[in-house]
Amino acid sequence: MRTTGTSSMGFSLCGVKPTIIAAAIVIGGSSLCAQQTAAPSASAQPQTKNEMRAAMVWKRFEYVCEGNAKVTVYLRDQTAKVRYGEKQYLMKQTMSADGNRYSDGKVVWWGKGNGGFLQEDKPNGNGEMLVKDCKLVEQSSTQPSAGGVVTGTVTYLQRMALPASAEIVVQLVDVSAADMPATVIAEQKIAAGGKQVPIPFELKFDPVKIGAKHTYSVSAKITVDGQLRFISDKPYPVVTRGNGMKTEVVVRPVAK
Repeated sequence: MRTTGTSSMGFSLCGVKPTIIAAAIVIGGSSLCAQQTAAPSASAQPQTKNEMRAAMVWKRFEYVCEGNAKVTVYLRDQTAKVRYGEKQYLMKQTMSADGNRYSDGKVVWWGKGNGGFLQEDKPNGNGEMLVKDCKLVEQSSTQPSAGGVVTGTVTYLQRMALPASAEIVVQLVDVSAADMPATVIAEQKIAAGGKQVPIPFELKFDPVKIGAKHTYSVSAKITVDGQLRFISDKPYPVVTRGNGMKTEVVVRPVAK
């Protein structure tokens, strides 16, 4: 039986010198090459676990439209997020010879210079106009993938221990509309478990949900065994209109 340890050009088999191939070519029915081509060590594997992904930066454009309607457009690469009223549309850029056109198949945003409009996306281009005569009033950048955080503490002035069964609920809310219920942007529920005031909180939110001209506040309440015991009775403004990202919320006892 002949073994071919080297090619006609003299290359060694699997890096083993030809002089030792004859003695080591077959070991227990497995070829030496099979043993030498084992999986690389862990140190040679790609290190992906701790890799950091760059935050996705979105450009934000604020528009004021006919009837003082507000439209916010976020752009990144060929994607657009469009907020109008209580709705948000995720759109992709489409072919257009006139302006920047983004559509989700049902609604289209046309951005032309410092203006734009939002309408139903119809094949003939005559879809119902949702809002028009939009004029750009503000442009900035934000990072929705990185997220935003409002931090602070919840406390009360009464000299009493917080029961271990108490639960603290903290919310970041949009209080822009005085005649409508506040919109909850973020919420955190904290089990007291023996901790005492001040109780720290951390409200993580998506900046895409934040409007530069909206007003945001932090509210808090404390319940014990399902019964409301303390609640905040005034706004604690944060995030926009020159307010910071940290606040101390003082809750008041609820009359029994």
